[in-house]
Amino acid sequence: MGEFIADDKRKFLVSNVLKGFFYLAILLFLFLLLRQFSSEEERYSWFGGIYDDAVLIMGIFVLSEILFGIIPPEVFMLWSLETSLIGPYLTSIGILSVISYAAGFLNFNLGKWVKNKKWISGLRFPRLQRYLGLFEKYGGYLVVVASISPLPFSAISLLSGMGGLETKKYLLLSLFRILRYFVYGILLAGLGNL
Repeated sequence: MGEFIADDKRKFLVSNVLKGFFYLAILLFLFLLLRQFSSEEERYSWFGGIYDDAVLIMGIFVLSEILFGIIPPEVFMLWSLETSLIGPYLTSIGILSVISYAAGFLNFNLGKWVKNKKWISGLRFPRLQRYLGLFEKYGGYLVVVASISPLPFSAISLLSGMGGLETKKYLLLSLFRILRYFVYGILLAGLGNL
C-alpha cells in the first residue's frame, strides 16, 4: 500500500513538472519568435509604456502572485532578463522568488484565518474546489508540487492554511518555490541567449 502511494505521488510530481517544462518551452518559443521576427524598436513601440515601468510591472507581478498566479512568473523572468530594471538578472530572480514565496505565505495565513469562518464555508470557489481533493489526497506534498510546477502556488498555499498544515512545515516545503525560480531563471537566461 505504501509503495502504491509513493508511486502515485511520484507520477503526480513528474506529470506536473513535465507540464511546467512544456509551458516553459512554449513561452520560450514565442519569446524567440518575437525576437527573431521583430526589431528591438518594434517591440519597444508595442510594449514600451508598460515595458519600462518597473513599478507597474512589479505591481502586476505581486497581484498575480497573490491572486493565484494569473500571469505565469516566467513572463516576469523574461521581462527581467530583457530590461534589468530591478537589478542584475540573478538578483532580480531572487527578488521575484522572495515575492512569490511571501505571496504564498500571505495566502497560507489567509487560509488559516478563514478556516473556521462560517460565512466562508457557504461560498463555493470552483477553482479551489478542484484542488481541495488534491490537498486531501497529498497534503504537504502538494505544496512541493505546486512550488515547482504550474499548479497555482497561491491557491495551494491558501488550501494548506485552510487544511491545517503546520506553519513551519509549510514554510519549509514552500522553499522549493525559490529553487524553481532560480532553475527556470537560469534556463531562460541560457536559452534566451540563443
